[in-house]
Amino acid sequence: SYTNNYSMSLPGFMPNVGDVLGQYRAGSSYAPGLDFAFGLTDHNYLQRAYDKGWLLCNDSVAVQAASSSAENLQVKFVLEPVTDVKIDLNADWSRNNSRNIQYMYAGMPETQSGGFSMTTITIGNAFDVGSESNNYKSATFNRFVDNLEGMRQRMEDRYTGTLYPQNSSLAGQVFNPENGTVNKYSAEVMIPAFLNTYTGRDGSKNFTDLFPSFLSMLPNWNIKYAGLSKLPMFQKHFKSVNVTHGYKSVYAIGSYSTYSTYMEYTNGLGFIKNTSTGLPVPSSQYNISTASINESFSPLLGVDVTTNNNLTLGVKYVKSRVLNLSVTAIQMVETHSKELVLNAGYKIVNLKLMGASSKADKSNKVSNDLNLRAAFSFKNMTSLCRSIDKGTTQATSGNESFNYSLSADYTYSKMLNMSMFLERKKTIPLISASAYPTTTTDFGVSLKFSLTK
Repeated sequence: SYTNNYSMSLPGFMPNVGDVLGQYRAGSSYAPGLDFAFGLTDHNYLQRAYDKGWLLCNDSVAVQAASSSAENLQVKFVLEPVTDVKIDLNADWSRNNSRNIQYMYAGMPETQSGGFSMTTITIGNAFDVGSESNNYKSATFNRFVDNLEGMRQRMEDRYTGTLYPQNSSLAGQVFNPENGTVNKYSAEVMIPAFLNTYTGRDGSKNFTDLFPSFLSMLPNWNIKYAGLSKLPMFQKHFKSVNVTHGYKSVYAIGSYSTYSTYMEYTNGLGFIKNTSTGLPVPSSQYNISTASINESFSPLLGVDVTTNNNLTLGVKYVKSRVLNLSVTAIQMVETHSKELVLNAGYKIVNLKLMGASSKADKSNKVSNDLNLRAAFSFKNMTSLCRSIDKGTTQATSGNESFNYSLSADYTYSKMLNMSMFLERKKTIPLISASAYPTTTTDFGVSLKFSLTK
């Protein structure tokens, strides 16, 4: 499925609105035009309206022209390669952009903002975390740092032979790195290197754009296998046995904006004015503070079984990591978590307690069921701050937590339901200076009486 939404607001539009499809005869053409009436316009419409003299170009027009666009592409596949194996594949690409244009001034100053995300695959280095004993050393992070200079040089080569913009202090002169070169720690260098390194791309397949096209998105997946319950050794004890695995990885730029001093050279590349020297320096059009990769195995492996006596058991191992690249702070914050979850449940059908087996209940076919549930989980979370320019790594936060919960609910009659629960959570911080151990216990009993049944 593909969606494309575009909207435009033009204050200071002078022609009248006509009666038929909003069209008004303006010279040899109709205003605002059938393309505008049917929503077939794009950003170029503003320049066309300006050239035809439809806009009031006066300082008294304080409201800027504005446009916004949002594109989203979703691709889903369901594969069943063999019996009892089901694979759900899904890929997603999304970008939104907002523009504000001061068309009443020379050059039509423009600012942009928006966000971007797409699914990708970063499974190749998902387990490269390091440990406290080796100062959380990561080969992938070191490779990312090493790739920065190569990406910086690659971006600078695109400026070879370029003339400085006409509205700059070096107008007409050939680009000279001595006047200001591509910054090694700029967004247009660090973000492509970040994406290339963690997705395992190299050579001609490297990303160089901050916002890759939809052709670059890769699918994530969920896999379920239910065939074990058909094997004789399992049939003897289990009604069903399901094995599951899920993977998701999303590259995202949460927000971006444009530089106010940006002077375009080509396709999103150009120059901005150095605040200290006033000279034009190579830069992307976009001012981006952060980019991220959010990866999760949910679960890495999970098994759910139902025995012949209706006992349900489940175990799953969940792993996730979040990589936040900060362009402004020149650092990367990694958050890793691992969790083991155990679940159990059992239903005792038609259990008679405290006179529950009344004639009224039998006539209304109420089953006095007792549902018992238990859940246990152990989770470890670690947050690391990796300095890109200094090459240091520091654990900033983290904890280990053990949780368990027990619950029971009983249907006493058509109008009365009783339940009881116990929950306990113990958290131990990995860094004692930032937090302290805590234990939380909750217990409760509830009676639900309904007059509507």
